[in-house]
Amino acid sequence: MLNYRPLVFFWIAEYENGTALPQFNPNTGEENKFSLVDLPRVKRFGWYPFTHELSAKILKKTSTVTISTDNPSYVVNLRKGDKLIAKRENTIKFNMKGGVINRKTVYVLGKVGGKVLEIHEDGELK
Repeated sequence: MLNYRPLVFFWIAEYENGTALPQFNPNTGEENKFSLVDLPRVKRFGWYPFTHELSAKILKKTSTVTISTDNPSYVVNLRKGDKLIAKRENTIKFNMKGGVINRKTVYVLGKVGGKVLEIHEDGELK
């Protein structure tokens, strides 16, 4: 049993100059850490569903379990000075006997002072 929820979305940061930094390299499956994102230069940031091919590369390269889905992508456009809100929130509920009764992950996307989306693993906004 995994001690974490499998990932169903990954992020891509797109820059003003037309380049992009994906959380996972689409050719190798290697992971780029969020700390590598040059936030002041980001013009678009989004959560994207995994393809079968990318999921297989990631599992082979990093042993990280991901789930490919037909979920939609969610993207926020940023202007100079906007502050990005992008995170993955994990919730675990336990029962009194010590067992896990519920685990869920919500992907959050928006900008400070603007609309903030809460995207559930099934791709629905709630």
